[in-house]
Amino acid sequence: MSRKESLSLEVLGAVAVFCDGCRREIALEEDRIFCLQCGHDICRDCDACSGHEKVSYPGFREESDLTRLLAKASDFLDESCGTNLFPTDSNIYLANLRLLFKLVTAKHDQSSTQPAKSKVPAHINEWFLEHGEPFLRRWVSLRGQGRFVDYFERRAFAGRLPSSATFYQSQGAYGPIVWHGKPMIRTVWDFALSAIMLQELRPKTIIELGTASGASAMWYADLQQLHGLEPRVITFDIDPPSLSYHGVTIVKGDSNEIADALPVEELRAHPHPWLVVEDAHVNIGGVLAHFDLAMLKGDYFIIEDIDSERELGRFLLDRPNRYKVDARYTDFFGHNATCAPDQILRRMA
Repeated sequence: MSRKESLSLEVLGAVAVFCDGCRREIALEEDRIFCLQCGHDICRDCDACSGHEKVSYPGFREESDLTRLLAKASDFLDESCGTNLFPTDSNIYLANLRLLFKLVTAKHDQSSTQPAKSKVPAHINEWFLEHGEPFLRRWVSLRGQGRFVDYFERRAFAGRLPSSATFYQSQGAYGPIVWHGKPMIRTVWDFALSAIMLQELRPKTIIELGTASGASAMWYADLQQLHGLEPRVITFDIDPPSLSYHGVTIVKGDSNEIADALPVEELRAHPHPWLVVEDAHVNIGGVLAHFDLAMLKGDYFIIEDIDSERELGRFLLDRPNRYKVDARYTDFFGHNATCAPDQILRRMA
């Protein structure tokens, strides 16, 4: 592979979608239908899964106007750097995006007779000039959806930027991340995301469904304490480990009987904001409905390691605009570079 070919970058990493009715590939920008009963993707005009419960996914619309594109790119870059928190060039990705923005601007500036100067190697500069505008257009269009995005809009381009091989190794190619001597089966992105979210959201209560070794529960409690919060982690499992740790409460129970193990009135006694992490992969629809009775605006619900599209779709259809995907976290390290793609949800009302 040549150096130039190795620069074929992507922003979305979206999976190809084929209609389960007519088998035609549904383009990224097209609207499509998803059958919540069969799990089928369907063309808008295809009659497959007739009479079933279905939802509409609006296609991914790319910004077409160059003036708006460049204006939004400039705003998003400034926003990413914060209020003089750090110079743009301190972040390699943002520095290259800033350079790309300058090159695209110069390319379309009719009054400019001099090409934009660049400190990068010639082959990279050549790629920027040839492919930079489509890349910038897609990046701006993704960011242009805003931080809090409707789940159904996100699912139009479901997928994740990291390849499967990269994603699988992100849990540790030499073994899992270990915390207090116990294995924590988390991707490196989610290990970092939990620290970022704890710092920014400052949840007073963390509820974890699926304890496993208990490493994650201890990690969350340590993060709370690090940020000046009283550790309060409730971790729930049908077969919990023997564990004693400051701030961690272990609850034995079955997610199929979630109301018995974690009664709503007991949940309501815990201080908000909450961070609820579903990692048991059992009765997801029932668990969502149960916690919905006690969650408040600003609380977060994360579903890890499993695509819960059917259960989550039904849940959100009955609660329009109550929950939205927080794209700041799902896309912090690239589009859906997380074990919870499109499933880091904030309660909005």
